[in-house]
Amino acid sequence: MKGLPLIIIISILLMTSSCNHKETKEELMIDDSVKQIIFFSDHNQYEQEVSYYDAIIELKRSFPEEIKNMKIITASDSKNYYTNFDIEGCPAILIVYQDEVLVEVKGVVPREQIVQPVANALDSGM
Repeated sequence: MKGLPLIIIISILLMTSSCNHKETKEELMIDDSVKQIIFFSDHNQYEQEVSYYDAIIELKRSFPEEIKNMKIITASDSKNYYTNFDIEGCPAILIVYQDEVLVEVKGVVPREQIVQPVANALDSGM
């Protein structure tokens, strides 16, 4: 019986602490030990991103793990990251490795201008 008040107090503390509705934004977790693909996308302007989607599909054949681990930053979240990566807008794709941008493709470009530099960076033994 002596432990009952303690159990009640702990239960109340646990219940009140779990009622915290504060949303926390997920930080962009980049593993510096691997080459990380970061894709800036705006679903409202998907017509401009068609070549990026085609390039990603093509790259997935040769680099399935890298594409699976790709970070996608949507337009609503991207403004927080624009200055970090010197991006002016969507679409854009980057390859980042050890805090260095290895490849940067920005704007509306043909699929080949996306696939070639990204594949070369992912293939290189850096």
